[in-house]
Amino acid sequence: MKLYKRICSFTIEGRKLTYPPMTLEFESEFSANGISTAKAKIMNPAHETVNKCQKVGNKFPQIIIDAGYEYDHGTCVIGEIIKWELKKGSPDWSLELTIADKSSLWTSAIVNKSWRSFITARQAATELLSEFGITAVEMVFGEEKSYPNGLAFSGVSLRSALERIARDTRSSFSFVNGQAKFYTQQAGTATAIVLRYDSGLLEATKTEKGYKIKTLFMHKIMGNSIVQLQFDNQMTNLKVIKGKHVFSPESASTEFEAKRL
Repeated sequence: MKLYKRICSFTIEGRKLTYPPMTLEFESEFSANGISTAKAKIMNPAHETVNKCQKVGNKFPQIIIDAGYEYDHGTCVIGEIIKWELKKGSPDWSLELTIADKSSLWTSAIVNKSWRSFITARQAATELLSEFGITAVEMVFGEEKSYPNGLAFSGVSLRSALERIARDTRSSFSFVNGQAKFYTQQAGTATAIVLRYDSGLLEATKTEKGYKIKTLFMHKIMGNSIVQLQFDNQMTNLKVIKGKHVFSPESASTEFEAKRL
């Protein structure tokens, strides 16, 4: 794993901000029941950015947060900005955001996209998600699938399109905690995220049902993720119950509770 050179981006109503060079921070909570919340901060934002954060009529502005490292990053938050506040100081000032999980807004978005020649299911799913600025946290198919004569979606929801691909690849699709994933029930611990000191593990403390764990920032970890803890000369398979991602230019980490499988 190449866990160095941190990067982050906020896309607010189509306006993309990136770190570096901007100073972006956020903290997002996740859980096994799919409910997630987030707080974010933008230092010294332009007036255009502040304007993008304002509610228009009954519509809250949409935001996608992508974070991680140069060679390993992905979508961490998909939601609506339900509150914003400017805090002015000298010389710096900040824009603080409260974000509600609204993954459903993206899954109900209408897709009109077609490929007239050979395309694989993996390529099609990646392109569909990327049109909305989303990265799949996991893409494990029961079998690979290709469409020699192309593939077309017309006036269907993003979820319907992705579920079609899931059926064609003998897999399942879910969209929770602001993250999209394809998976198979048979994959089990074969696709577990391996945690040890040389792969990002920082701390692991035993609990009655499992462990409390702290790692370097890992965007792929979310509610219901399967992790394999290699610690204290033992290998333990765990399921994530709840946790949080914390990101800033100074430090970035992921903390969570997990129970034994």
